[in-house]
Amino acid sequence: MFNRRRLLAFCLIVVLVFVDLALLGTTRPKPGVPVLPASSRAGGKRPAAADARTSLLFSTLDAEGLGSALILLEREAATDSVVLREGHQLAHALGRRAAVAHGGDASVIRECRPSFGSGCYHGVVEASVRAGGGIDMSALKKVCLAAGSDDRPGPRYECAHGLGHGTLGALGYDVGATLRQCDALGAGLDDWCHIGVFMEAITTALRTAMPMQHTHASAGINHFTIDPADPYSPCDRVEDLYASACWLFQGFVILRSDGFDAAAALQTCDGAPAHRVERCYQSIGHQLTGLFQHDDRWIVDRCALGRADRAQHCAAGAALALTYMDWSGARAAHFCANGPSGWKEACYRATADLLSGLASPAQRIAFCAGVEAPFLGACRQAAGLEGKG
Repeated sequence: MFNRRRLLAFCLIVVLVFVDLALLGTTRPKPGVPVLPASSRAGGKRPAAADARTSLLFSTLDAEGLGSALILLEREAATDSVVLREGHQLAHALGRRAAVAHGGDASVIRECRPSFGSGCYHGVVEASVRAGGGIDMSALKKVCLAAGSDDRPGPRYECAHGLGHGTLGALGYDVGATLRQCDALGAGLDDWCHIGVFMEAITTALRTAMPMQHTHASAGINHFTIDPADPYSPCDRVEDLYASACWLFQGFVILRSDGFDAAAALQTCDGAPAHRVERCYQSIGHQLTGLFQHDDRWIVDRCALGRADRAQHCAAGAALALTYMDWSGARAAHFCANGPSGWKEACYRATADLLSGLASPAQRIAFCAGVEAPFLGACRQAAGLEGKG
């Protein structure tokens, strides 16, 4: 059953969009993580070969459709570092153009793929919302539900996440109004839509220092900004109803402020509001795993830099990141099995909880069947398998 803990599943999306900002303070990009387009960086000149490949992507879109263009993008990104860095933006642009070509019909979203931070989903929804001249969440909900199935629910949540992005842009970055639009989705989709809203708002705020807006329970709409003097800004100002979605991104804001020093970031989390400390640790593990994509030992070593009684939450965040990368739990299972014994239950629970929203019952049964015997019951409970085969 879907719950708000699963908000942390979107590590990979967070990383793919935020890593451009991270690299402003690092020396080299990490494999598989797109960054700012080369042409937008100081002194950057986009290679002619990359321009030719980009042109081919859009001609393929026009001639063969969105699905073929996205397959080509994945292939080109494997051999061209510029295309790889721009993968999210290119997937977003392909999705947007495909929807425009279909008169704003969002049903083309069925051809999207989750690669490159689900940029295609975001682009299709953005174009659909803008083309409609208004926002009909009931119609958009039907589109998202049709994008997946009970045995393949992941695309439904990618679509809802894209709604958050697209609706925020369509409403002029009015975060409060957009969150309320997301609320109308219900059925668990609202949470993923909230994530898209905060992802878009915080990314834009970090890139441009553009004033955003957010809602307080009693204060109505207010400017939404990131205070560099407050390590818990902006999420410490977000009301409880939406705080889980916002705190997914707080780990990146903290890491960025602490120079991507895991020990310093986890220490910062120790001082977070008491009811946000666990989520903060999860977010740090989540972000580090996706940003740097190192092996299990590297992740364990970074999480172990936090307080011993809290490090398991960092590991749980890492497990969520790994699960989102493959939607199967295989990578996370390996990580959990090789981690400290005191972290294993939290690690397996986090993975199984995420799979309960992304994987079919058969996939969840297979995953839990492979975990260590002492954690089988916890795995099945978190995966929603109690009473099933």
